Amino acid sequence: MIFAHPHDLLNHIGEDVGVSSWVKIDQQKINQFADATGDHQWIHVDIDRASSEVPGGKTIAHGFLLLSLFPGLSDEFFTVENSSYTLNYGLEKLRFTSMVPVDSRVRLRQSIARAEMSKQDGVRVVLDGILEVENSERPAVVAETIRLIYP
Repeated sequence: MIFAHPHDLLNHIGEDVGVSSWVKIDQQKINQFADATGDHQWIHVDIDRASSEVPGGKTIAHGFLLLSLFPGLSDEFFTVENSSYTLNYGLEKLRFTSMVPVDSRVRLRQSIARAEMSKQDGVRVVLDGILEVENSERPAVVAETIRLIYP
């Protein structure tokens, strides 16, 4: 969905803004995230141990790795023209609702939950996000993310 100006978001509360393409969560992506964050918990990086101790027998993606995908995936379908910059402002709600085994594919679905004017003529928008896991009824992540978007 393309918005001509940040103020246009105020007129689309409750509407879906889009769905991203599927992204594969492979072991390299998991290992790179572990290296970047220092989170080398074995359930993420120890393939041999995971094969016998994790349900499903595979390593699983970090919850925060999955959350970190939100901005890039959202950029595929959520565009605000005539904006100078956007800030990630925070989260209202966040739940990691199911594990994502290595080599799974995920995609993001978002809608506009709330939008209001903020300081300096910007718009504070709250996006309901669901990170779906291919062939699963349960999503991996459910989050309300907040952005400040300035003209």
